Amino acid sequence: MTSPSAAALAPAAPFTPGPRARLGRLVSPPRLNGLDIARGLAVLGMVTAHLGDIPPFRWSSPLSYLTIVHGNSSILFAVLAGISIALLTGRERIPRPEDLPRLRLSLVGRGAAIFAVGLALEMTGVGIVVILTFYGLMYVAAIPVLRLRPSRLILCAIPLALFGPVLVALLEALSLGAYGAGSSLLMVGVYRFTTWAPLMLVGMALGRLPLTQPRVAGLITAIGATLAIAGTICGAALGSALGFLVPEFSSGYASSSGSSSFEDAEPMVPFEDVDGTGLLCYPPAPYDPSVYCEPEGYGQAWGTGSSSFSYSWDEDMGWSTYPDRLAEMRPFEMLVVSVTSSAPHSGSVLETFTSGGFALFVIGVSLLLSRPIRWVLLPVAAIGAMPLTAYTLHALVILALTGPAGSLSSNLACLLLVLGLAIACLAWAAFLGRGPLERAAARSAACFAAQSAPPARPHE
Repeated sequence: MTSPSAAALAPAAPFTPGPRARLGRLVSPPRLNGLDIARGLAVLGMVTAHLGDIPPFRWSSPLSYLTIVHGNSSILFAVLAGISIALLTGRERIPRPEDLPRLRLSLVGRGAAIFAVGLALEMTGVGIVVILTFYGLMYVAAIPVLRLRPSRLILCAIPLALFGPVLVALLEALSLGAYGAGSSLLMVGVYRFTTWAPLMLVGMALGRLPLTQPRVAGLITAIGATLAIAGTICGAALGSALGFLVPEFSSGYASSSGSSSFEDAEPMVPFEDVDGTGLLCYPPAPYDPSVYCEPEGYGQAWGTGSSSFSYSWDEDMGWSTYPDRLAEMRPFEMLVVSVTSSAPHSGSVLETFTSGGFALFVIGVSLLLSRPIRWVLLPVAAIGAMPLTAYTLHALVILALTGPAGSLSSNLACLLLVLGLAIACLAWAAFLGRGPLERAAARSAACFAAQSAPPARPHE
């Protein structure tokens, strides 16, 4: 029989919180529940953008109000990425120099894990533009500015937001629309560094503030609402003025802004019905119905003859010289669009400030509501507590529904997926705690950070 003294010395069993306790921790300090709510809204916005059948915006159609998710959801992700980076590197305290090696490696490890998940999703052929690969790179891109104070972070963000899109448009025009993996990442992709960098810096500045204080949350809300409203009004006014002064802006100018009209576009026809006289046409790929055609000799247009800019493969075309091809790019219009476009994912100055303001408004309101109605918003917070897992799960569901490179627009499917994500994330948070991919990212960060520790000295 065990003696009382032996029983007293036996180690106590580890405490395992129950479902209610786990959910209570999710909505209680020191956790910033308002940020979970904002992340959850960003994920749900992505789901709606990818699956929802949303009509063009009209004041008389409440369903069309959901067009707000296009572009704004990814911008919200960018700002929240900056906040997460700040929280992981000291919150309100600026990191000390001696902590930087560990923090830098930790960010590299976390970013590598997120990048790997995004790359795996891309390899499945899912028919959405996966945000995670770029999201992971942002953790590495933030390393040089970890010790900047909030005011300096904002001072860096403002010129990037003001002049970055204009510089990108200028380079795109001068390069005649040259395209590649690097330019897609930095300048012309759906998720581009020149758009996300200033928003990430703003998020890092927010993460260094005392976000638990209602006064700070109220100020963030007010600034965000001001920027969003002012940007929307300016966008409407500029669109009307440019459409009146320069008809090309309202008659189908094709640009990366996505604001062009397709009323005059030729209808899609089967490949065998394409008239390829004088053209070299390539049949469509298995998952791409587009047919690509180019004039014969196009590949010889640059680098043949005594002057590479004077060669013309067809005298009737008359625009093979560099100045003429540059004129075909319509650089002035590209520069104007880079400033004034309000189209989603355009990367313009106006979109950056307007959507950035909307992101600040959502974050501020989420912080303000996180205490009064925290239990009501618990399903959204549960999704936001494991955004990497929730985003990956929604992408896999879309893949299962549509197949590789497929697409689906169904409000019923969107609603069912939103409900499914809420139930799945709530259940996981209640019974298992942290999301599985969040745990993997944390382990990756810890493994990388451990490499910064000095090696133990052998005993002499």
